[in-house]
Amino acid sequence: MVKNKILAMTEVLLFIIVTLSMVLAISWIEPVMSVRQVLRIILPLLLITYFFLFLVFRIISFYYRQLFHQKKLVEDLNAAFMKLSAKLNTDAILKQSLEILMDFCRGTTGVMLVLDEKLREYASGELLTLNVNTALVDNNGELDEKKRRLLTFFPASIPVEIDKKIRDVLPKYDFAKCKTILIIPVIGNEKVKAVAIIGVTALSKKEASLILEDMKNIMDIFLRELNIEIENSILHEEINKASITDPLTRLYNRRYFNKRVQEEFARARRMGFPVSIMISDLDNFKNYVDTYGHPKGDTILLEVASVVCTTVRGTDMVCRFGGDEFAYLLPFASSVEAKALAERIKKSVSKHVFLENDEEIEKEVHITLSMGIASFPENGQKEEDIIGKADHALFASKSGGKNRISVYEEKKGG
Repeated sequence: MVKNKILAMTEVLLFIIVTLSMVLAISWIEPVMSVRQVLRIILPLLLITYFFLFLVFRIISFYYRQLFHQKKLVEDLNAAFMKLSAKLNTDAILKQSLEILMDFCRGTTGVMLVLDEKLREYASGELLTLNVNTALVDNNGELDEKKRRLLTFFPASIPVEIDKKIRDVLPKYDFAKCKTILIIPVIGNEKVKAVAIIGVTALSKKEASLILEDMKNIMDIFLRELNIEIENSILHEEINKASITDPLTRLYNRRYFNKRVQEEFARARRMGFPVSIMISDLDNFKNYVDTYGHPKGDTILLEVASVVCTTVRGTDMVCRFGGDEFAYLLPFASSVEAKALAERIKKSVSKHVFLENDEEIEKEVHITLSMGIASFPENGQKEEDIIGKADHALFASKSGGKNRISVYEEKKGG
């Protein structure tokens, strides 16, 4: 390293300067003395001076290396904070934090166990992994902890049930090949939100000990910053979710539905697959509101949304279109497939008992709905035309007696 070479050159140069200075000083004071006499006088002084200079430079070198190491650690920590702050997505922050922790520990295997329910809502899964293979374990699926160091940061903060979950995770991934396993809890509001499990393979005990010492110095700072970033990301996710969802039914709102329709139709035109739009309306909903009141009417809408969401496919999208109207975006569904789904929805809603847990309601409340369907490319090319035709089909269902499903048909003769 260049700075170490400069320090060594300075030390040598200082030795030479001190030696020459002493020789010149003695020669000037006693000009008639021989070289041997000068050396006899100067040599003990030089040895003592050399010893102290050597000691001073060893101390300077030691603290220089420590300061340089701490500086690098702070720079790495700052770079880690920059990486985290660049992310807004909760899942991306968790994955990035796992990657950062693995870099700090020189880990080869990493698992992030997501425990907090709110955090799990925005994460891609309960377990996030990096560089892992499953089923590489000892003794018929049991991890032999005697052969490796299992080190836990802030062990007092980890409850027994979470500790059990951690130990259940270890045998499922290739931690068996790791010499050291680090357990790092992410704590916020006195609660363990997630746990990072880092496996270190290639380091010696001395190297691992040095890394662990570094980790102790920075872990508390890093985890505090990580917790702040997680809280900010959850707030961002919730604000984003609130902007695209209906506050009552928790379905998507009409504005977001229109945006998704444009995107899906553009993709359908490009790739050549069908898309269907359905619009449903509760039959005689005003009568139920007049009978039971607006609060119970809201409860009915919430229950309808729940029934619908458990009936549609995972690829479908449902939104509250307005009032008691719901709209459905069905990618890869022709009008025939959309009608089959509509029949299932209509049947599920009609069989459901609404306000069942309300003690004020004496008899069972059943509701029916009417639906209209239009499809791309059967009924047109533009998304606004398909939505309009689905609405037209809904009107046909309502005017035809309600509790029915209508697929849009072009009028013959124009």
